[in-house]
Amino acid sequence: GLGALGVVSEVTLKVIPRYTLHERTYCTTVAELRRNHAELLQSYRHVRYMWIPYTDTVVVVVSDVAKPGAVAREALPESERVQPLQQLLRSLQPDCGSLEGQNFAQLREKLLVIDPLNPDHVARVNQAEAEFWKRSSGERVADSTEILGFECGGSQWVLENCFPCGTIDKPSLADIDYVVDIKRIIETERIAAASPIEQRWTARSSSPMSPAYSAQENSLFSWVGVIMYITDEARAPEIKRKFREYAQHHADLTFAHGGIFHWGKIDLDFHAGSRMAGLRKALSYRFDTAGFREVKKQMDPGNVLGNPITDAVASS
Repeated sequence: GLGALGVVSEVTLKVIPRYTLHERTYCTTVAELRRNHAELLQSYRHVRYMWIPYTDTVVVVVSDVAKPGAVAREALPESERVQPLQQLLRSLQPDCGSLEGQNFAQLREKLLVIDPLNPDHVARVNQAEAEFWKRSSGERVADSTEILGFECGGSQWVLENCFPCGTIDKPSLADIDYVVDIKRIIETERIAAASPIEQRWTARSSSPMSPAYSAQENSLFSWVGVIMYITDEARAPEIKRKFREYAQHHADLTFAHGGIFHWGKIDLDFHAGSRMAGLRKALSYRFDTAGFREVKKQMDPGNVLGNPITDAVASS
């Protein structure tokens, strides 16, 4: 919740038994993805795409509850999969020393730190990453906590949105169009956007103030996160400034798609000045902010539980 209407003193959690997932990872193109997207969403319990800027590669990761006795078709050993990143690093830094035993995330971080704000350099790193993922096609059968967790790799700025994209029975493809549009902006504006642009889906929420709220039971929502790695402290301020520019494009496109951001990702400084009106408009479109204000007056007339976000955005 937003913590704006009351204080929770006790919570009862509904849990389910632990379970095993059968995961499949493979690479595809945007054209192929458009053809197969609806079937993937309708066939698997978990679907995740990792779009790689400056390439036509989309990494598809799908999983479902494993059938009894399921056997995975394993990917190549990581030592073979990381070779494209090792080769690029050695070509750029011949004196980089031994790279044996370093995983994908470590190698990517070493590559990005060389010139993190140069779009041409970042594009080369992304292309090497695309080759890594092409070699990573394969399957895993493991506990759900292992399958659904993954290596992010280093400190990073992140902004994640949520927007409607039809229903599970009839996806609108607005989710695919969204990432195609943000990739086009990246390449046109020459943004040093490292991989991945991560995309996931959820069913609707019945909570009126959820970013994924819908009164329609089978509504479908897409969540898209953009990132920029904070490779070193010396360049951290400039990376922050560049990410802000990148994130503004993300925000504008989000609002154009009728979307909004996770409440925990709303930064009032980011939306200060002329951008605040756009945020208020987007929130009013997605949420019953007038209804929220009425409930707020009844439950907390003294605004004891107010906070800067609800005070500035939803309660004004």
